[in-house]
Amino acid sequence: MGLQEVVAVLETYRGREKTMRTLQYGLLFITPLASHKSQKALQTASQQLGTARIILRLFDDLPMLQHSLAVFSSGKNKDKVVRIFELVNTVADQLFFPVEHLAWARDIKVLKGDSSHLWHASLLLWALSLTLSIASQERLEEQYRSELLTVIMQAADLLNAINWLPNRPWTRPFPLWQVRPPPPWRPWHRPFPTWQVGLFGLISSLVGFSKLLSRLRVQ
Repeated sequence: MGLQEVVAVLETYRGREKTMRTLQYGLLFITPLASHKSQKALQTASQQLGTARIILRLFDDLPMLQHSLAVFSSGKNKDKVVRIFELVNTVADQLFFPVEHLAWARDIKVLKGDSSHLWHASLLLWALSLTLSIASQERLEEQYRSELLTVIMQAADLLNAINWLPNRPWTRPFPLWQVRPPPPWRPWHRPFPTWQVGLFGLISSLVGFSKLLSRLRVQ
C-alpha cells in the first residue's frame, strides 16, 4: 500500500473511520505486550479513538436514511425470508444511530438522565443487525469470497457485542467498546480479556479496511 493509496483512504470519511477503528482495536490487542505502566495509556488511547468514532457517527443519520429508503424500495424479487431479514436489519440499523446519539448526549450532560439503558439498547440493536446480516447473506458463487469475508467480519463483531452485554441494570454509562461483565445467557463464563476484544475487533476492522480498499481501487 503506497503513499498515494494511504492518502486516498485518509481523504475519505469512511477511510478515516476504518483507520481509527483498526487503531482502536489494534491498541487493545497489543495491550498485554506492553509494560504495566503503558497498558493504561494504550487503553486510554483506544477509548479516545472509540469516542471519536461515536462523534463521527453523529453525521451518519442522513446517509443511513438514504440507504434505508433504497433498501425498502428495492429487492422485492428476493427470497421472502431473506427479504424479511433485510428489512428488519435495516430498521435495526436505522434505530441504532438516534439511540446512540441520545446516549452520548446524556453522557456529556446535554440531556438529563442516565445513559446506561440507551447504551444497552444501542448494543442490542447492533447485535441484532449483525445476526440478521449473517443470516441473510446470499451465497452467489461469483461473490462467495466477498460474502465469506463479510460473514467473518460480522461474526467477529457479534462475539464482542455478546461479550459486552450486561448481567444487570447499568449504574453508569458504558461506551460500546468497553469490556463489561458477563450476562447470565452468555455461552462463556468470563468476559473476554482486553487482548481478545482487540483481536476480534481487529479482525473485523482489517476485513472492512480491505473491502474499502477494493472499492477505492475500482473507482
